[in-house]
Amino acid sequence: MEPGSFVDTLTRLLLRPRTLASRAPIAACPGVTLRRREAVAILLGCAMAAKADNATPKPLARFLGPAQGAALLLDIASRRAIAAHEADVVVAPPGSTIKPFALTALLTARKLTAAEPFLCPGKLTIAGRQLDCSHPPLTAPMRVETAIAYSCNCFVAHMAERFAWGEFASTLERAGFTHGFQLAQGDGARLQALGEQGVLASAADLAMAYRWLALSAPAPVLAGLEGAVEYGTGHLARVGGATGADVAGKTGTVRTAAGNRIAWFAGFFPSRAPRAAIAVMVAGTSGGADAAPVAARILAAYRAGTL
Repeated sequence: MEPGSFVDTLTRLLLRPRTLASRAPIAACPGVTLRRREAVAILLGCAMAAKADNATPKPLARFLGPAQGAALLLDIASRRAIAAHEADVVVAPPGSTIKPFALTALLTARKLTAAEPFLCPGKLTIAGRQLDCSHPPLTAPMRVETAIAYSCNCFVAHMAERFAWGEFASTLERAGFTHGFQLAQGDGARLQALGEQGVLASAADLAMAYRWLALSAPAPVLAGLEGAVEYGTGHLARVGGATGADVAGKTGTVRTAAGNRIAWFAGFFPSRAPRAAIAVMVAGTSGGADAAPVAARILAAYRAGTL
C-alpha cells in the first residue's frame, strides 16, 4: 500500500464520528477533536515521512500468526510507529487494560493510597452483570500493586465508587483514548473502570495510552504492571531470556456487544527506561493466553533488531 493511501485511510477512520456500544455519543469535550487530529499526526508521522524517505512502519502480521487481530509498536521518544498491523481499524472495549488508568486517576486525586488494603470477596455483580474475579483466592488483602498484577475486578470496582461524575473521563482524555468515552458515575463508572463499557479503544489508542502511562504512572501502578508480567496475568509477555520486570504491561479480556471475545495486552519495554510501547488485540478468550505471547514475540524481535 502506498504511504499516502495508508494515511488517508486511517485518517478517515480516526476522524469519522464514533459512538459507543451503548449508542451514547462520545464525550463532547473540546479536546477530543484535537486529540484525534494529534493522533493522526503522531501515529502516522512515520507514514507521512515515508512519502519523503520511503520508510514505512514495519509489518507485524507474521507475529500474530493465524489469529485475527491488530498490533502497534510505538517509539516512546518520537511517538512514531515502529511496526504495525491494522492498528486503528478495529475498536472494542479495552477490558482490564484500562484498570491502571482508573487507579492512576484515584491515586492522583488522593482518593486512594498505595497501601490501602481490600480483601477481595471474589464475587462481583454490577448492574446485573456477573464479573467475578478470575485470580486464585488470596488470604492477604489486595493493594494497588497486587490488584493490577492479579487483575482484581473487585478491588478496582470498589475503588471506582469514589469517582465523581465524569471524573475518570479527564484521565482517559489525557491518556489519549481518541475513540470516545462516556461521562459516568455509579455503576457506569465501575464498569468503565473495568473496561467493560463506556470507553472504546483501538490498538493504536492503547499503545499511545500506555506510552502516557510509561511516562507518568505512579510508583504502585508501575510496580503492578511489572508484577503482572513477573508473576501475574501477563507472565507470557516476558521477553525470552529477560526477567519479567523488563516488561511492564496488562492483559485484558472482554466480550463485545456482538458477543465476540477480544483478548488484549498492552505495555512498555523496558519497564524502568521505556523505549517502546505496545498494544496487541486478537480474537481470543484470554489476554494472558492469547495476546501476551504475541506481545512477547514482537518485543523479542524488537530487542534483537529483527523486526
